This record gives sequence, structure tokens and C-alpha cells, in this order.
Amino acid sequence: MTYTIKDDCIVCDNCQPECPNGAIKPEAEREGYWIDPTLCDGCPDVEIPRCVAVCSAGSLAPLQPKKGRRKSTLLPPAIPAIFLNGKTTSFASSMVVWEACNILAQRQPWQTDADGQLCYRRAVHRGRGEMRFRLAADVESDLPIPMATDKVAQAIAQFDIRAACAHLIFAAYAVTVDCPWEEPFVLNDQHFERYLGLDKRKDLTKLDKLTLIKDLVYQACQLLVALDWPRQGKVKAFSLDEQPVWRLLNVEYYFEEDAQGYRHLIGLGFTVRAGIWAKHFLNKRECRRQTAFYQYGSLPQSLLIEVMSNWQQHEGGVRLLLWLLFKLRLGGDHRLTVRTLLHIAYGEDRLIEATTVRGAHKRLLKTFESDLETIYYYGLKPLFDAETYSLDIQPLWARAADIPDDVDDALEFWVNDANQIRSLTDTAPRDKWQRLLNARLSGFEPSAEWQQVIRRRAPKRGRKQPPSVQVEQLSGSAIKAARQRQNFTQRTLAEHLGKSQSWVRDIENGRFNIIPEDQARLRQTLEIY
Repeated sequence: MTYTIKDDCIVCDNCQPECPNGAIKPEAEREGYWIDPTLCDGCPDVEIPRCVAVCSAGSLAPLQPKKGRRKSTLLPPAIPAIFLNGKTTSFASSMVVWEACNILAQRQPWQTDADGQLCYRRAVHRGRGEMRFRLAADVESDLPIPMATDKVAQAIAQFDIRAACAHLIFAAYAVTVDCPWEEPFVLNDQHFERYLGLDKRKDLTKLDKLTLIKDLVYQACQLLVALDWPRQGKVKAFSLDEQPVWRLLNVEYYFEEDAQGYRHLIGLGFTVRAGIWAKHFLNKRECRRQTAFYQYGSLPQSLLIEVMSNWQQHEGGVRLLLWLLFKLRLGGDHRLTVRTLLHIAYGEDRLIEATTVRGAHKRLLKTFESDLETIYYYGLKPLFDAETYSLDIQPLWARAADIPDDVDDALEFWVNDANQIRSLTDTAPRDKWQRLLNARLSGFEPSAEWQQVIRRRAPKRGRKQPPSVQVEQLSGSAIKAARQRQNFTQRTLAEHLGKSQSWVRDIENGRFNIIPEDQARLRQTLEIY
């Protein structure tokens, strides 16, 4: 239960030193104290809260729940600056932002540095440079003082994967200002509720939401980074001393007093500024002169909603989605080994446990296939390598995805399946786990929303490109009608195209955009002119 300080406080200073959470804070405009309700937990480990036990004036009382849902005029308007189209927005996607996201989401292994403090190191450009991350002792302090070594392990263990969402929102806001290392941006709790889908959560009270948002913001602002970056092209080598990735400049608390005189927290405002790293990786002016970088990508809002929805049930799948946000942006070949995906989703310790402890691999295999299914239904379709990730070791949901929706096509599917050497309902081979560790994914087929995430390689300079011909996009209904005119089943069309049956079904349902190469093959096969 949260407590509050009443107006009859005599400012005896007995309560503040007793609070283990630092929830009792001095008033800024008048003499006295106030209790931060996002930090006060009512001392659940003792019968009487510590502050109440030492208060001689009896000025502390339980904070009564706020009644009513009326809008307050005290809160500033929450005008959105990102996701203006309701789907995607640009965001800073440099290596600093990527690795900070990995730390918040994956709980990377930390090592002891030369000063005896825990830090996370990441080599860049084949060991020619390095990024070093540590945690700040106080995110509200003007000086970036590292956290004591004995507290770092506990802080890392308490990382909430949802803090990566706050980190990505900051990265999106950093793109909206010209000089993000100098110009701060301001968000309030209403922004976070809208971006993260918390405004639809009726099971959480306003105080629950405010407490969650503040925790996520503080964790994202807890990271400190130091850089030693090698020369890249015309961009000279540089080094940066330890600075916050995101500097929290100010936190504004909005209170409203009820008829009984209790002050209720109704809103939070955060003033944040990007660290000095943005001067080198998010600098439009110097990028034109080729003396700095301007690295950005496209962030789907659906990813934030997915993380907030599935962070408990499918934590491994959420980690993979956050990693793929940056990985797919690089463009080019996306071949990924299953071992790499397992390492990202579950960590090295659990992977070693699965290979050494009897029966542990079965649990990990079941979890991995369930997480892959979550990614598939989210909108990223795994493409299994035919040579190393053959049909007999693919997840059951992937094989069942080929079952047609049409009744006649489904009947033909099951008749053909019964006559094959290996049926859909057969059990997996005994060596599935060992084969899986050596298997690969050819990549992920993105949804329309994620098409913007993937960066297309620019054509080489000096080579004149032929003029592109605009071809009308084939609709799913047109493809289905043409297929039926040719008396093709979904499986027959898939065989002609060298695709899976589920791919044909997905494009007919309009789930994916069709790339120009596949459009041309569809037009030729189905005689669409």
C-alpha cells in the first residue's frame, strides 16, 4: 500500500532517512516532504511501515484510491511526434543503439574491467574498435557515475525486456530533432501509453501504468557507453569518454488533490537528450560532408505492441524480433544458423544446458518452435533452408501451414500426404536436435509493414541504371481467380513457382507484398497479361 504525507507535517526529518526506497523527497517550492507513489511500497517486509513508526506527529496515512476517471486540465497535451501514419516511424539505428537494445533485451554477459568494475564490451569492425557499456548509479545525476560492482549484477537481473521499447521510442524521438546531442525532447506518460498500447489496458490502474512507465524509462537511461571507433572512409577515428546513452534531464510529476486533501499522481513528464554518440552517428550536417554518419531505420509500432503483449509468454521470440529489427535493416543475405538464433533468444548458458543435461534439449526445442510460430503469426515468415532444415525436422505448425483452406484442395492434400514416404503426422526423427543445431534459415519473409525495415542495396555509382517500368501490383483475388482459371491447386502453383503452398495461400489472402521478380513469374505461369 502506498502512503502519503498530510498537511499537518511538522518537518521533523525523522521519516526520510528510514525509507529504503528513497520515496520520501523534499518539496521544491515549500518546506516539507512528499512521497513518490511510484517508489513507495508500504514496507511489505515489516508490520508497520518504517516512516509511520518514526513519525511523532502522525502525519503519514495510506493513500486512498482515486475515484472517477475524469480528464484533468493539469496535464500537458500529448501531441504525438512519431508514428504519425499509425504504422511506422524513423529511428536511430546505429551500432550504439543496437547494442544497447541487446543489453536491455538479452542480458548479455558482463566482465570485470581493469578498474575491477563490471562492464559489457563489444568489439567493432573486426576488433579495430570497441564499445564499452556500464550502468549509472543515479540516472538523475548530472555526472555519469558508474554503479558499484556489488549492485550491478542485481540491477542486470532486474532488467525488464520492455525497457527496450522505451529505448526504441527515444531513438525515434532523436530523429525528430536536428542536433539530438544538444536538443532535448519531451515525452509524457500519455505518449508512452499510446505508443505501447497501455491506453487499452483496463486491468491496470493509473498508478500501475505510471510506475511501469517510469521503471522502463529509468532502465533505458541507466546505460553508459564509451567508444573507441576506427576510421571508416573519410570519417576519422574518434574516442568518446563514458556518457549516458540517454541523459534524463528532468522528471515532472503532476498531482491532483481530491476532496479529502489527498494528492494523487496523475501524470509524468520526461525530458531526455541523446548522448554525445549522436554527434557522430546521427549528424545530418556532417554526414553530407562525409565526416560523420547519419544512421537510421524504420520502426514498426506493431513491434512495440508485440513486445508489450508477449514479453512473458514468448520472451525468446520477443528477443529475436528486437534483434531482427536491426539485423534485417542491414540488407543483403539473411542466412541465419539455428544455433545463432538459440543463442540470441535464450543465452549461452541455456544452450549449454540443453546440450549437456538429459532431457533439457526437448524443453528448449519445444520453446524455440513455439517462439518461431509467434514470429510467423506476427508477420515474419521463417524461410527454412531445404538442404539443412528439411521438412522432417521443421515445426509441425510450419508443415500444417501448407494445408489449403479450400475443402477440395485440402482433401487432395491429405490424399497425397498419405501416399508419401513421410507423412505430416509422423513423429520427428530421433536425431532432430543434433540436426537442428546444424540447420539454417534462409531468412524471413517480411510483412508489408516490415518491408520498410529492410534496406535495399543502392546501385553502384558510375553505372547507368535502365529506367524502371512500373507494373501494377497483383492483388490476391486476381491471383486466385487466375489460378482457378488454369485449374491449378495451390500446391500445383507452388511447385511451378518453386515456392511453398503456404506462400501461395498467404499472397492470395493479401498477407505479403509480392516482389517484382515473383510478380513476373506469376504473370507468366498464370498467363496474366
